[in-house]
Amino acid sequence: MSLFLRRFSLACLLTLVSGAGLLAQDYWQQEVNSIIDVSLNDTEHTLDGFIKIQYINHSPDTLRFIWFHLWPNAYKNDQTAFSEQLLGNGRTDFYFSPKERKGYINRLDFRVDGLLATMQDHPRYIDVIKIILPQPLPPGAQTTITTPFHEQLPFNFSRGGHVGGAYQVTQWYPKPAVYDRKGWHEMPYLDQGEFYSEYGRFDVRITLPAKYVVAATGTLQQDSASPITKSPNPQISKSPRTLHYTQDKIHDFAWFADPRFRVDHDTLQLPSGRVIDVFAYYRSTSAPVWQHSIRMIKQAVRFRSSLIGEYPFSAISVAEAKIGTGGGMEYPMIAAIAPQTSSSELEKVIGHEVGHNWFYAVLGSDERRYPWMDEGIDTYYDDRYAKTYPPPAGRVLPSPAGLALVYNDALARIKKDQPISTSSEDLTAFNYGMIAYHKAAIWMRLLEDSLGRPLFDSVMHTYFRRWQFRHPGPEDFRAVISSVAGPSMGPQRLDALFSSLDEKGPLPPLPTHRPLRAMLFSPMPPRDTHLYNYLYFAPGVGYNKYDGVLLGALVYNYGIPAEPFQYFLAPLYGTNSHQLDGLGRISYSWYPDDRFRKISLGLSGSRFSTLSGIDSNGKKLSGGFYKIAPFLRLTLQNKTPRSTIERWVEWKSFLIGEKGFDNYVQKSTDSQYYPTAGNYHFRYLNQLSYFMEDTRVLYPYNFLLQAQQASRWYRLNFTGNYFFNYAQGGGLNLRLFAARFGYIGGRGNALDLSAYQPKLTAVRGDEDYTYSNYFIGRNEFTGSLSQQIMVRDGGLKLRTDLFQGIQGRSDDWVAALNFTSSLPHGFLPPQIPLKIFLDIGSYSDAWHANAPTSKFLYTAGLQLSLFHDLLNVYAPLFYSSDFRNSLKTVPEENTFLKKLSFSIDLQNLLRLPPFDKFPL
Repeated sequence: MSLFLRRFSLACLLTLVSGAGLLAQDYWQQEVNSIIDVSLNDTEHTLDGFIKIQYINHSPDTLRFIWFHLWPNAYKNDQTAFSEQLLGNGRTDFYFSPKERKGYINRLDFRVDGLLATMQDHPRYIDVIKIILPQPLPPGAQTTITTPFHEQLPFNFSRGGHVGGAYQVTQWYPKPAVYDRKGWHEMPYLDQGEFYSEYGRFDVRITLPAKYVVAATGTLQQDSASPITKSPNPQISKSPRTLHYTQDKIHDFAWFADPRFRVDHDTLQLPSGRVIDVFAYYRSTSAPVWQHSIRMIKQAVRFRSSLIGEYPFSAISVAEAKIGTGGGMEYPMIAAIAPQTSSSELEKVIGHEVGHNWFYAVLGSDERRYPWMDEGIDTYYDDRYAKTYPPPAGRVLPSPAGLALVYNDALARIKKDQPISTSSEDLTAFNYGMIAYHKAAIWMRLLEDSLGRPLFDSVMHTYFRRWQFRHPGPEDFRAVISSVAGPSMGPQRLDALFSSLDEKGPLPPLPTHRPLRAMLFSPMPPRDTHLYNYLYFAPGVGYNKYDGVLLGALVYNYGIPAEPFQYFLAPLYGTNSHQLDGLGRISYSWYPDDRFRKISLGLSGSRFSTLSGIDSNGKKLSGGFYKIAPFLRLTLQNKTPRSTIERWVEWKSFLIGEKGFDNYVQKSTDSQYYPTAGNYHFRYLNQLSYFMEDTRVLYPYNFLLQAQQASRWYRLNFTGNYFFNYAQGGGLNLRLFAARFGYIGGRGNALDLSAYQPKLTAVRGDEDYTYSNYFIGRNEFTGSLSQQIMVRDGGLKLRTDLFQGIQGRSDDWVAALNFTSSLPHGFLPPQIPLKIFLDIGSYSDAWHANAPTSKFLYTAGLQLSLFHDLLNVYAPLFYSSDFRNSLKTVPEENTFLKKLSFSIDLQNLLRLPPFDKFPL
């Protein structure tokens, strides 16, 4: 047949199978057939191979170059797109990995039809190169490209590499980028974001030491260790082993080698009568979890075959492998599953990864650009599978679909969601799972509800049949829906549904509020339109020395998703003070999604005792405070959703009433002094703050710039923190503090303002003038409760209660540096969170003539950080001579235990999940 007739016949065939609205000239795809010979060196963890590629140009364009993916170079250094993305997603393991754990590909010698080809580097990515063709490749023509290659396999940080004598060989050979109707799709390797590759035939020979059992893409044609059989687990010999695999109509090839693999095998007859081989590869130690894995694989294949289309390949395999993640990873005909802790979890992962043979291996959408077309559609079928095969009776588990609705609604409420159509690399790490997987699955359920399940299933059968082994995009999926559904899905409804892929916010027509239990414990929540507002109650318990045990209740509506109007009330009764205390907060938040991400207007308040005593008549007395603090906070919008920066400006006023003991009187009967009840004295404080924080995993930092003003004084404060990561974990935190104090109306006021003045040593409870920190005994000067401090101002961690003159207090300026470092890796067991600290600072008076102290004061010692830094204990071991000489004069205070101090830092609760994802 002539070239013209062959091309005409191909065009007719494409027209027939493409359906309404798809013309032959509108779609074409390239063909890439690969022959690869590769050998494994398990001493050096290297591959040496040779690849021969037949590249057939089915495009209407003449090609003068071909982009190639050299994805092993993603592991070459810490300057790659892969490394940068890991950091952006909160991982430093690759960035700090030693050279021997990194990887690369080299010794390339590209030749095109025997002629040496020029290689050009990509301007941005070291794992992508351009091969300049010696001769242009016109439409309909083909060329042969060859090259040897040498690869250093990395430790498995992401899908491929080696771990503990096992090999996971993925994305391992030079691979042409896709060229389609939208142009070239050259892209770097990423951990978050999968692949897009050309279909063709693979012919692969793998040579490796005979001890390895291999699981691979394709059909095993021959094993040199057992030339007659196609069994994956022949008798082991001492000679190197060569395995030969072939497979048509696939776009990738992966293999896994482990000498400890145990192999289970069975066959499965499909509805058409075809029989396929089913393999499970796992270690013997995992047998209790994997013992039913063959049944799980077969059930997954049957389920999706019945709903989408029959599994087209001759075999399917699942292999246990450490792949740098807790789930699994799919490749044509094979999936890698990370070690699982239970058979139920294994079944979920197997179902999802096996399902990718339909949405990835057969329907080869551009996963990097449209992850929802792969992950989202597959997750939709996971939800149907969970409903078809529910957990055993009596086990009521949260529905994944229900949980997805909760979290996606929560993201939308706080304007942190992203459109379903967002590309993989542009999604935040949290949204990659929530949006690309689960919100897209909800969108698929909307499509099903719009069509009705029978018509929906017909659409998916047609989609699978028309587009198998090709590269469908969203427009192709839509065309199938339109052609199959016809009048059942009018253009306007279809427009609205597909437009929602590009929009933020809740998916229509789901209601904004739903019964939480219905969302969590049903496969999909009922579609009622009622609005629900939740009020939560919980017992409340607290303690301080003066109120004693505090008993009461917590009344709040904080939850997921967050309401615009939020409140928290904790009325508490003091069993010692016999008074009603407590705290509360109400606020209303707007999410304008423009210059400001969030605007919050609110009011907080609290009331507690800070003193206790007995008067001359034996009656209990209490002193304390009340605080009312209105505030307005403007949280600024970030330029990109993946930004880790948080910035806000806040105005807050503190309206404070304080009651102490007005006087002490001497009782004639025992000559002792007793307090008398006092009255509340009112004061105010205005505070303007600007806060900026970058929570990036590498070298995170924050700073707070603050201006405070009261009736007789003002303060300007700056507090900054910068964290230097160590390669082996932990790091050094550098804190910088500086403050300027001044008087309003002059110094001639008799009022003592020392409690408001900045100082170098850490702050005591009676100096917490905004009552912003929790103290067990706020006004204790002896005993263990007096050893609680607040790391504010200079933060020198040595209590000098008896010596005001050496505390570094100033009514001018104070500056300090605080260093806190984790101990070297391996110095102590990781269960002992011990650190070292060094504090050094100076203040205005130290630079005057006849200064009370040296110009610089310092402390250094050990810090024990417990409960995620909620409780910190400080032991000063070295300190300035000013401190040392003063402490010598009070030997009873100059002991190790008496010099200990501790801080209770409840603000660190907000850095723990889930608050880091959904701030209150």
